[in-house]
Amino acid sequence: MKIENKILNELDSSEFNNVELLHILNSQIKNLNFDFFESKFEIIIENCIIDNLSIHSCWFEEGLTFKSNHVMNYVNYQMGGHNKKNINITGNIFHDFVNFFDCHFENQLLIEKNIFLLGSNLLGNKNEGFANTFESEIIIKENIGNLDLDGLGNE
Repeated sequence: MKIENKILNELDSSEFNNVELLHILNSQIKNLNFDFFESKFEIIIENCIIDNLSIHSCWFEEGLTFKSNHVMNYVNYQMGGHNKKNINITGNIFHDFVNFFDCHFENQLLIEKNIFLLGSNLLGNKNEGFANTFESEIIIKENIGNLDLDGLGNE
């Protein structure tokens, strides 16, 4: 399924039945909802403006490429990961805090050349009992913004 050059009010994971690949390109999306979603296909999202990204309890089993996007809101990524293939988050601008809470990444996680304007707790919360775990390689390079903050960013 390819979604290209669209202006969308809502895009929900329930719309992605029986797809082998989801590629969202050059689109403006008011609400992108992957809450409580277990993806059995590769997802590529690039060159988009996303007002509200919701990914609570989302498992990107077949991988995720999230590239060159603007995310305008607070991102709450709890209990996510569980990726059998790579998750690549590259060249994005996150305009609010990105909350990685109790995520478990099974395969490689690449965080490269992003701007986290209000930071993230990806590498934080070490002594809180809900730090993120990484079974495989985590590559973090050339990002702007603090990735080892504690808390949930909504204080």
